[in-house]
Amino acid sequence: RERAVLPLPLVATMSTLAQMKRDGGAIAYGTFVTLLLSCTMVVAGLKAGITPGVSPLVVLCGWGAFRAASRGSEGSRFLNLAQVAGSAGMAVVSGVIFSEPLLQVLYLNVAQSALYERGIAGELRSMEWEAAKSLLESQGLKVPGVNIMENILACLAGSLIGWGFVGLATRKFLSDPTLPAPEAHACMSMIDAAVTESSRRPKLGVSLALGTFSSIVVRLFAGIGLMTHNIIIFATSLGARAFALEIPVDNGPLYLGIGGLLQLPTAMLVFLGALVHLIGSFLLARIPSDSALAKDFPDNSMRWVGGGAMTVGVVYSLVKFAGVSCRRRASAACGREAESVSVGDPLLHIGKRWRAVLGACVALGAFMTTCWLFANVGVSGYSIAMICALIFMAMLMVPLGAILSLQIGSSASPVSGTVFVTTLALCSVALIAGRNSIEHVPGITMLLVTACVAVCAANDVSQDYKTLQLCGVAPRDGFVAQLVGLLAGSIVVPVSLYVAANAFGLGTERLPAPQGQMFATLVEGLLLDSAIPWYPVAIGVCIGVVAVVVDVLGGRFGLQLPAMALAVGIYLPADTGVGILIGSVFRRFGEWLSGRTEQTHECILASAGMITGSAFFDLVVGVAVLFGFAPESMHVLEAPHFPEVAANLIAAMGILFIGWVLFHNSVYGSSDGQESEKAGAGKIGAETAAKPEAEASA
Repeated sequence: RERAVLPLPLVATMSTLAQMKRDGGAIAYGTFVTLLLSCTMVVAGLKAGITPGVSPLVVLCGWGAFRAASRGSEGSRFLNLAQVAGSAGMAVVSGVIFSEPLLQVLYLNVAQSALYERGIAGELRSMEWEAAKSLLESQGLKVPGVNIMENILACLAGSLIGWGFVGLATRKFLSDPTLPAPEAHACMSMIDAAVTESSRRPKLGVSLALGTFSSIVVRLFAGIGLMTHNIIIFATSLGARAFALEIPVDNGPLYLGIGGLLQLPTAMLVFLGALVHLIGSFLLARIPSDSALAKDFPDNSMRWVGGGAMTVGVVYSLVKFAGVSCRRRASAACGREAESVSVGDPLLHIGKRWRAVLGACVALGAFMTTCWLFANVGVSGYSIAMICALIFMAMLMVPLGAILSLQIGSSASPVSGTVFVTTLALCSVALIAGRNSIEHVPGITMLLVTACVAVCAANDVSQDYKTLQLCGVAPRDGFVAQLVGLLAGSIVVPVSLYVAANAFGLGTERLPAPQGQMFATLVEGLLLDSAIPWYPVAIGVCIGVVAVVVDVLGGRFGLQLPAMALAVGIYLPADTGVGILIGSVFRRFGEWLSGRTEQTHECILASAGMITGSAFFDLVVGVAVLFGFAPESMHVLEAPHFPEVAANLIAAMGILFIGWVLFHNSVYGSSDGQESEKAGAGKIGAETAAKPEAEASA
């Protein structure tokens, strides 16, 4: 009997529909992850000033949760598209939390100064935010809230610009052999392991689930007073100022989780930066307020120190990029360019239709920003000059963000530095146009949000497309997934920011927003006061030079010691640096004990669980505040109702348990090059093929 044969066109159609269904499932999973991360990571980023790369996390979760879908060649495509969509929202998170808080921080500074002048006691940053708002209202002062619709518009415009720019330059970026793309190689290794070796799937229970659960429990215990908020290591007071070096407990899971994702040298640099801030603030308090030295070193001098260090880091990044480009051109002229990945790579082909769509999205993003500025500022020489400056800076900084991401990884890429330079440019235009009052800052802020989201989108997109290329998937196949993830993040992130700002206040001790403070300091000094304290800036420049030298020397020994880590650390509270360092030490000790040279999949998941659990707790409290809940009503067991010694002891046990989770998953977990073993079995002998340790960093 003859077997019925389907016509070839019908077979092709059915195959295409099946592929579209599988791709749709991958994009749906990635979009769900990006929505979850967009909600929770806003609070985490505002607290820590650092947003870790999440592509490895998305791959690992997909690997563990979708066993059937993540097998074989189709499994590789599934995980690739999932990580493209799943990591896109974090680009929007970074873009918003780095730039939007500057407006609230600036108004908070002005309001605090006004209270001092009126002789009214009260430190706005340390008060419960509801009490702070009541005090501001009683004095006729205000701190503007987060405008959800304007931020959504800015995020959409920035996402379209960043997505379009990188898409158009895909062949140029991905065919450059001098760009190592460490995180893309890390994702590729995980995806390869997922589709080829099912026995090495990560254990979600002891990693992601335990990390999330323990994080929420510690936050809850600290909230009700069963644990102290911080374990004090050293404390002293000088005049009206108090200084303390503490181990964070309330925010401990967040900081230890971030430390678990960072390499130990990077964590040490962040800690050193925070320590520099603490020492500098201590020395500033010794300067008499009526002395001539006080004029040269104002109260916010440490912010200018951080700004000076950040400026050096940006210049270094630009010089480094220019040097790489020159070497690439020289190599091409000598005929040594790697032909295997250059123009002939069919994976990098972008058709005319896609190029038209990408170009139209860039134009649409610029058009949306122009319409918003004209509607709020009016059509004038100033608004036209600001739009031209924004487009010019975007043309410089968006490609730079993509290239720096491919050089050192999206987590270590100096996004704050590129936005710092953009802030300088926009403030200079406003200053020349005479728009140097605080009423003009909201317009500048929205332009900065657009630029920052565009740079962060390029930062993420370039890594994602490189991962697709390494896994044999055409980057153009990820265009839709990337755009869907960016659009989802653009809608959710402003809402999450609004909830967080309304509950805790931006620029307060609960949400310090270090990058927002940096940009607020720059805008206040350059635009509003037209005065910059050059002595603190000079000190910051010297610190930045030292950080660059350390970066260069570390590179010669195969270590990633990003200069930006030290500069960011200067803006962070000292307990943040302590927590990050503790988390990194626990993780690294586990790797050393088991003979590993790279991070385990389970440790990445455990760290991500700690960050997500802590941020989710804050999000729940923030939503409750919107419905009238008072966070201070949770404090039912604090002294004298509960002994402080017992609270400190339980807090220490909680931090040790969080550290043990990182340590345990570093010892018993599985990695790309080594099989999981018991800790007592001794050191693991199988070593990974030559691969930098930074490739395992999330």
